[in-house]
Amino acid sequence: MGDAAKDRRLALVPDDDATLVARVREGDRSAFAALYRRHHRYVAGVAYRVFGDDDELEDTVQEVFLEAHRGLHTLSDPSRIRPWLVTIAVRRAQRRIGKRVRRRRVAAAVFSAGPRCGDPRDQQPVQVLYQALAQLEEKLRWPWILRQVEGYALAEVAEMCEVSIATVKRRIRKAQSRLDRRLPPGHAASLAAAQAEVSPRG
Repeated sequence: MGDAAKDRRLALVPDDDATLVARVREGDRSAFAALYRRHHRYVAGVAYRVFGDDDELEDTVQEVFLEAHRGLHTLSDPSRIRPWLVTIAVRRAQRRIGKRVRRRRVAAAVFSAGPRCGDPRDQQPVQVLYQALAQLEEKLRWPWILRQVEGYALAEVAEMCEVSIATVKRRIRKAQSRLDRRLPPGHAASLAAAQAEVSPRG
């Protein structure tokens, strides 16, 4: 198929995630390409803010979508593909971290991860938050960011992290307690809320 034909085919791909998933299941490669274009930057952003390793970020994102492509038939609610992709990203990042002794470059990596902030004057306090997050264990950092920055419900965070809601609550409280010890009272929560405003999930 020529490039022009491919472009025409992609132009006909619908925007609805559920329909795209159905087409992928029927063997439509352009539909999966559309899903990738729509979601890969978001998945990479979530992974980067937690994983904090620029060297392995792209590999992790590619692995997420390869696993998603292979397991798409197991997705029970196609309209919920983005949280499902984040679940895979959590699993993949934890697996990579568990296979090696991480070098002490986490704070620098998270500092340069580009925390989102609309006003340049607000960059410094936001960077302070991300540096504090870099000091948390991944099992605490993932739930806190998914809940406080990305805005997922507790049940969704539990599903993504593959733990119980009680465990998620415990880990978020523990993360918040550690952040509060490193930052002024309420600093982490207010900055997280500001970040959430520029982190649309839709």
